[in-house]
Order: sequence, then structure tokens, then C-alpha cells
Amino acid sequence: MDREPLTAGRQRGGREAAWAPRRRPKRKKPGLTPRFYGALGLAGLFLLVLVIALAARGCGSSGSPGRAAAEDLSAAELYRMKVNEMGMVMVLEYHVIGPEDRWSRSPDNFRKDLETLYEEGYRCVSLRDYVTNNIAVEAGCTPVILTFDDSTVSQFRYLEQDGKLIIDPDCAVGIMEDFSRRHPDFGMTATFYVLPSMFGQPEYAEMKLRYLMEHGYDIGNHTVSHTALSKLTPEKAVQEIAGNIQEVRKYLPGYEEHSIALPLGEKPQDPAVLASGEYGGVSYRFLASLLVGSDPAPAPNDLKFDPMNLPRVQALALAHKEGSVGSEAWMEFFRKNPECRYRSDGDPSTVTVPRHMLPRMNMDSLGDRKLRTY
Repeated sequence: MDREPLTAGRQRGGREAAWAPRRRPKRKKPGLTPRFYGALGLAGLFLLVLVIALAARGCGSSGSPGRAAAEDLSAAELYRMKVNEMGMVMVLEYHVIGPEDRWSRSPDNFRKDLETLYEEGYRCVSLRDYVTNNIAVEAGCTPVILTFDDSTVSQFRYLEQDGKLIIDPDCAVGIMEDFSRRHPDFGMTATFYVLPSMFGQPEYAEMKLRYLMEHGYDIGNHTVSHTALSKLTPEKAVQEIAGNIQEVRKYLPGYEEHSIALPLGEKPQDPAVLASGEYGGVSYRFLASLLVGSDPAPAPNDLKFDPMNLPRVQALALAHKEGSVGSEAWMEFFRKNPECRYRSDGDPSTVTVPRHMLPRMNMDSLGDRKLRTY
């Protein structure tokens, strides 16, 4: 408090106490009006909306602005999100869902694969959308393609429970459908490269194929006998491919397959038979041909992109003797080298790439899309 010093006219104990506190006049507190409370409420509502928007935006933990147009993103934002539509894309390859082994991924590890992909900003796209350069994922996200070879029963199994058929929750389709319900923004889809066995359980073959078709999955070609096409004449290779289509059309009349996964990864003597052919009244025209392992594939705009020779990444644990070229190893690679993975600008009508990667760009691949560099 402020104090007044003693003066000559004042004495201790006199009428005015020396060093007496100076009394200040009381200030009138301003009243909190209804307008104040109304403004406070609006401010709180604004903050709540902002928090929700920030939580909903972006891909995983990337903090991206969602589906904003690419031209609305500043160069700083593109750099922060490491947008790179010339980066590598993983086409993941699965066979059996069962005890972990060279060609088998356990149900728990398959679930973990999906969770890890989702948490680290990967989103599913169909193989067809990838090879046609129609990648529509949020800004900052990375496309990933799921493929399954051989149509084993572990990929799609029906069980009877209380007199009703249910999808086995530990088969691939059961796991993916459950994941899709919990994470609808993952964009779950996959291509199944089938053999005439059609996932075992022949009594349910048509039901399974129809279920896949109606739930956003694709059916691809894996030939009739799973014979290495390199050992067949071109005529026999076409017969194998057309025969697979005939098998599928027994259950799905008129169904068009758009790609083939090469049995054993072996290319035919005449590569032209992979693009198109005709046998027994069945004709086909494929957009893509898939190899077996072991690298991520180039972006559709890359000069190295060849849809008829697409590499895949096998789903393998790091601990496996060949795990150094498997999915877990490549996930770790991209964690350490995030600039190498494809990251979307969120706008399918625009292709955004770092300026230093322009020499690798196939300008003919742009079509009607706009090119943006930073």
C-alpha cells in the first residue's frame, strides 16, 4: 500500500496517525451483461468447431488439410506434408491367411498390417484406379493396393453358426470387412486373383464371388492350372488365361477381368498375350500384369511405370529369412525415408511433384490433369 511520510504538522498519536495508509476510493466493478455471456458462448462454440475440424482433417498424423484443392495448398504446406505424386507405391501380395510362414500371414499379423497402414497414413485404392492414374486419397495420404493370389479358403471362408452362414472372422475377407466397419475412411478394397477352386467350399463359390463383387472387391486372372506361362506356347498361354475367365463367368456372367497375376511370376514367351487375346469365344484386354515380389512399384506418372510388369511387395515379417524384401521391411524403409513414398495432394485432377523430380516425369501420363511443382 502507498503511505504518506510524516510532516512537520503531524505528530505521532495526533489527530492524524503518522504513516497512515492512504485510502483509495473503491472502484465499481463492471457488470457482466448478457451480451458478454453471449460473446463468450460464441467464442467457445468456435473453438469447439475448430478442434473438431483439426481432428478430422489430414491423413493419420500428417496434419494434412484433407481434400482441399492442390492449388489451395501453399508450398510450405506441400513441403510439410511431403507431397510427392512421383513416389513409390506398395502393391501388397498375400496368399494364405494362417500360421506365419513364407507364403502365409497369420490373422493377427494381417490385422496388424491393416492397423499399421491406416495409422501411418496409407489408404486403399483399387489396382484399376492405380494403373489408370485415378488415385483419389486425402492430401498427405499414400495409396496402397491389396492383392490375394490362389483363392485359398483362408481368404474367404463361410462358417455355420446357429443355423446361419457367417463369414469366418479370421479369414481375409472377414478381417477386412471388420476393419472397414471400424475405419470406413480406409477405402477398403482388394483384388483376388482366383483359380478354379474359387476359395474352396464349392457349394458357396457363386455366393462368394457375388459377395466380393457387391462389396467393392475385384476378381483378377491367375490362369486355370497355375502353370508358369514361360513354359507354354503363346497359344497355350492364351488358352490358360481365357479359361480362367470362363470359370469366373460360370458364376458371374459377363464379368470383365482387368488384370492378371502371373503364376510363379513367370512371364510368357510372347508378352503380348498378357495385354489381349481370344480363345473359345472369350476375349480379354488387361490393364496390368503383376509379378511376384519384391519392390514397391513406380508412380503412374513415372517414366519407369510399366503396368504390364508391376512388382509387388510380399507380406513378410522382418524376422523371416527373406523378410528383408517383405512388407515389414519396406514399411520401415518408408518411415526412415518418407520422401520416397507417394503422397497425394488430395486432388485427382492435379499432379504435384517436387521440382527436382521433374526429369522423371512422363508428361504424356498427365492427360487432362494439371501439373504443379514446388
